[in-house]
Amino acid sequence: MLVVTPNLCIDRTHRVDRFDAGTVNRPRSVEVAAGGKGVNVARALRDLGGPATVLGFRMAEGGAQLERLLRAEGIEPDLVDAPGALRSAIVIVEDSGRATVLNEPGPTLDASHRDALLDRVAQRLDATGSPIVIGSGSLPPGLPADTYGQLCTTARARHALVIVDAARDALAAALAAEPDLVTPNLAEAESMATGVVVESSEHAEDRAEIQDRAWAAARTLRAAGARRVVVTAGVHGAAYADADGEQWFDAPTVALVNPIGAGDAFVAGVAQHLLTGANWPAAVRRGVLVASAAVEHPQAGRVDPTRVAALDPPVDRDHVA
Repeated sequence: MLVVTPNLCIDRTHRVDRFDAGTVNRPRSVEVAAGGKGVNVARALRDLGGPATVLGFRMAEGGAQLERLLRAEGIEPDLVDAPGALRSAIVIVEDSGRATVLNEPGPTLDASHRDALLDRVAQRLDATGSPIVIGSGSLPPGLPADTYGQLCTTARARHALVIVDAARDALAAALAAEPDLVTPNLAEAESMATGVVVESSEHAEDRAEIQDRAWAAARTLRAAGARRVVVTAGVHGAAYADADGEQWFDAPTVALVNPIGAGDAFVAGVAQHLLTGANWPAAVRRGVLVASAAVEHPQAGRVDPTRVAALDPPVDRDHVA
């Protein structure tokens, strides 16, 4: 499977008892790893038994380190050379499971770099015939907002399904290209409808209200062009909408350890299950289970397949239309 993720980074995860803003905090441990949403997707796919290739940019500064870190995890990189310094992301995880993330924007690129990236995608698909392409994460400054829209066009010409997991302008510009599935969280989806940007990883509001808001956002994105939409809503689950109707998938109760990368694990779960021949609703249901299992793992993007199986009720609905 091909995971296209233009804004790769180095993650530095700091673990603390409690994070207090405006004071000196002393992490008890620091983990350094390749980062970016697409890397988390690839990790989850690997854990689920479906290895993926990460396709992005190899920055002049830090790119070699990133490539080494990916290979050390058993993830295949296919990187296009680009100027500038690789960005970093600081992740602070408290013992309560609450996470704070500082995401650097990344180096400034332009349309020529987008074209080089899409050329590599075309070459890769022509060589491998990957049935699913995932566009994941933010875009570096200067990279045209239509990058994921162009990715849809490139992949569809080669008979591949396209899943886009992005936000704001990158997602908005992809919708007209009719991606097969988009997967924003509730805050991201609502920010597109209202223009108000809210970053949130928790949804503690009334469940019925959350469902109504998620379905409303999903309808808006479908009307803008997406063939299928999932709006994830944290501990509540996810709303799914397609041409046949709408469904809600509850999230099972799990122990929160690290919520970072849960949405990426969701995408991996959907894509991996589609490869088994499952229909879209069944794949979305599996994605919710994979995301739920992922928050119990201390490393972003990691998932224990046996835990996914334990969360899955013994009902075979995977191939029911």
